[in-house]
Amino acid sequence: MSDATTSQSRRIKIGIDVGGTFTHAVAVDIATMDLVGKAVVPTTHYAKEGVARGVVESMQKLLEKTGISPADVILIAHSTTQATNALLEGDVAKVGIIGMSTGPGAIRARMESNTGDIELAAGKFLHTCYRFIDTAKDFNDDTIRRMVRELMEEGAQALVSSESFGVDNPQRELRVAEIAAEMGLAACASSSLSQLYGLRVRTRTAVINASMLPKMLETANMTEKAVRESGIDVPLMVMRSDGGIMDIEAMRRRPILTMLSGPAAGVAAALMYERISDGTMIEVGGTSSDICVIKNGRPIVTHGEIGGYRLFIKTLDVRTVGIAGGSVPRIKGGKVIDVGPRSAHIAKLGYEAFAKDVQSVEPVNIQPKPEDPKDYLALKLNGEAEPSVTITPTGAANVLGLATGYGRGNMDSITKCFEVVGKTVGMDAKKLADRLLDISTRKVIPVVRAMLSEHKLLGRQITFVGGGGGAEAIVPYTAQKMKLEHRIAKNNEVISAIGVALGIIQDTVERTMMNPGEADLVQIRREAFESVLRMGADASSIEVIVEVDRQTKRVSATARGTPELRTRLLGGKLPTDDELRAKAAKTARMDAARMNRLNEDGWMCVYSGERERKLLGLFTMIDTPVIVIDREGIVRLQVPDARVDLVTAAELEGTMQKLIDNYTTYGDAGMVPPDIYLVKPGQIADLTGLLEGPQMVSVARVETQSMLPGEKVAVVCSRKG
Repeated sequence: MSDATTSQSRRIKIGIDVGGTFTHAVAVDIATMDLVGKAVVPTTHYAKEGVARGVVESMQKLLEKTGISPADVILIAHSTTQATNALLEGDVAKVGIIGMSTGPGAIRARMESNTGDIELAAGKFLHTCYRFIDTAKDFNDDTIRRMVRELMEEGAQALVSSESFGVDNPQRELRVAEIAAEMGLAACASSSLSQLYGLRVRTRTAVINASMLPKMLETANMTEKAVRESGIDVPLMVMRSDGGIMDIEAMRRRPILTMLSGPAAGVAAALMYERISDGTMIEVGGTSSDICVIKNGRPIVTHGEIGGYRLFIKTLDVRTVGIAGGSVPRIKGGKVIDVGPRSAHIAKLGYEAFAKDVQSVEPVNIQPKPEDPKDYLALKLNGEAEPSVTITPTGAANVLGLATGYGRGNMDSITKCFEVVGKTVGMDAKKLADRLLDISTRKVIPVVRAMLSEHKLLGRQITFVGGGGGAEAIVPYTAQKMKLEHRIAKNNEVISAIGVALGIIQDTVERTMMNPGEADLVQIRREAFESVLRMGADASSIEVIVEVDRQTKRVSATARGTPELRTRLLGGKLPTDDELRAKAAKTARMDAARMNRLNEDGWMCVYSGERERKLLGLFTMIDTPVIVIDREGIVRLQVPDARVDLVTAAELEGTMQKLIDNYTTYGDAGMVPPDIYLVKPGQIADLTGLLEGPQMVSVARVETQSMLPGEKVAVVCSRKG
């Protein structure tokens, strides 16, 4: 790491992660992916400016420490807990709602657009007030202004306009929001948040968004002003709940997209820094651990919820467990009965791993919080009157030799603490450490297995990575128990901040379509593409995945791209052909001699081979796994059993039609087309979210329209499931 040198040729991204206790800032050189510097400040929850002050302070400290010139910086991105904290604490604005409809559906629309007060958390409510306009009789500027004034008199600090079927014609919603803004009220139209049918959910989503507008606008303005005053005039991005980043202008309109984004930064790091294609990332803090799954280079996403109510926003499928590096053991009746969920930080205790000059140790039981049991373990050191530390999974990992990096502590202190506590439970230090980690990882392993099963990753070669400052306390032992290879992420203690810096610019466009045709799919794909293009993504880096849900009639297009196209290992040596073949073979769990490269050149290397397996121990089956690896050695796609057709762009449509005809199956759900991926010169186009052959051919046509007729495309095809 360099703390003082600068270079005009460097291209630096700054990432700032706002955590519960500390705000970390890092600078990453995108050419080499080296960490240039890092800085940390306490998170400024109670400052007048809120967490925004910590964002600015950490950035300024980073610039001073590293000597980075503003001219070197090409992007600044930060995560934010402000939206999530505001919702959990009920610190939100009162929202006025103007619902609209006419005709026979007006009564139902009046009910569905009037959300009432929304419970955000136990005892915490978002309060609303309501007016309704019959658009056939009373829709005019005078009526709108009168209703806005009435809502303001009732205490509304923000406004939502929501009309039944407003997604088809949003002009009235937009006009109401425009007038409210002219009258000094932060406002949004529900159709600007989602293009999906479902007035009740769409209105609720917009109301939660509006409730955060006043505070988030203030924060966005202050952050941007401070960044600009530092002399840096580059894109300012914010982490989203779906793992992508968006520009600060988009955050001003849709702050709800930052909600539930706590784990998103770690997932972004797994994709862009650790380059996981298929696997699990566990980010371990002091209190809890976040577990996510990545499949074919994409994090799994789902629809968000607040207070048990579904919203029209996408969030990462991240499972949180109450065990981490600082979890406190519970001891009762001379036995270790549990570890956590209370952490040393919350119990106001230090870690034994970082204690010094320990001469004597006295175990005592404590009750960290009034609602907690009274059997949590604490330790008095050197005759002190009050306990100051406890033993933790971090200390246990040190005892067992599993902590060799950031989590490594003072072995003298750790050993003394574990020996004394071990005597109270009839164990030596190593058995006690093993007991602590066994209990801890029992909470993690079932969640990992369930997620791998749900997302059909069992049986694949997966990457198991630990991030966060407490990674070594949980991940190595979990990997041992699951018989998986693992690694601790580089610079794991600041992995989330790195993820923020390297976050992918992302947006999703969703729309309800009864029977989408080619023009519909092309249009929604174009909208998603242009959205991330406007936010600063390089056009050649943008990938768009279109998905159709037959049951809900929902069509979505998710576009992802980076501000610069980084598809080359600019620092370091590229793997040889033999090394790439060996990695493909290891991924497919077969001998390298049986693995063949199917395409002759290009950035994406397509490998396949025949692999035998026994069915019920009696019959021999032949699978043909397909592995796609880029020239950096990153596995970009693995399909357990598939065929590959190498064709020209001109031949693509005919080839795809034959594959669809031959590999489509029929069942209770009707026609099920095969899974198809297109491996283009620099990208992989995923068509697996499409449910009909014509849709797949239409999107393939768009994906290859910029290719020359003679350029080659590898078509990877397998039956679903």
